[in-house]
Amino acid sequence: MQYDMESRTPYGRSRAEDRVAFVRNVYMWLMGGFAVAAVGALSAPYVANALVPALGGAFVWVLFGAQFGSLIWASAVSRRKPLNRYAYTLFTFICGIFAGIVMLMVARTSGPGIVLAAFGMTAADFLLLTGVAVFSKADFSFLRSFVIVGIGVMFFGSLIAAIFHLETFGLLISAVAVIACSAKILWDTSAMLKTEDYSDPAGFALSLFVSLYNIFLSLLRLLGGRRT
Repeated sequence: MQYDMESRTPYGRSRAEDRVAFVRNVYMWLMGGFAVAAVGALSAPYVANALVPALGGAFVWVLFGAQFGSLIWASAVSRRKPLNRYAYTLFTFICGIFAGIVMLMVARTSGPGIVLAAFGMTAADFLLLTGVAVFSKADFSFLRSFVIVGIGVMFFGSLIAAIFHLETFGLLISAVAVIACSAKILWDTSAMLKTEDYSDPAGFALSLFVSLYNIFLSLLRLLGGRRT
């Protein structure tokens, strides 16, 4: 097979075609993660009813630990098939359970409109940021330090707010999470569009999923206010 060394890969496709295929693969992984999370959210009441009587107040912390552990596993095996599929599915399913429980709580205390508003705002945020990254063609890697600090504040601040029941502080941390994770979407999307390494679509999808998941939960808390 003949191909141009400057513009063709050994498989006869142009680099542009390879990039498009890679980006499509990333978003297929992302949509698959959302589908699995939706299944997890639907099963959340049954999981809670089965485990809360046995675990009591420790249920949320056990779920959080399982979520964090599965995230580490999914990140570690993102390039290893078929382990990346299993790890990604497990993580997104657990996220769905956690989000489903939060959505039920918010819907009961603040109304289902808050949940729908959080969904809509998360989707709009994602589409807007993706559009900015795609059409501006800018390199948003300069956001790296801001994102790292913001995510650190989000993680440890959320733990402190949960342990000491600091409602107002928790709302502030939620606002930080929305900003930091939005910046990370810009950073990840620009990196995805510029990378020459097409071997890790699961890793990019995982990173985008985590950012969107945190934005959604943070918006739920901000829109629900102290009632959540």
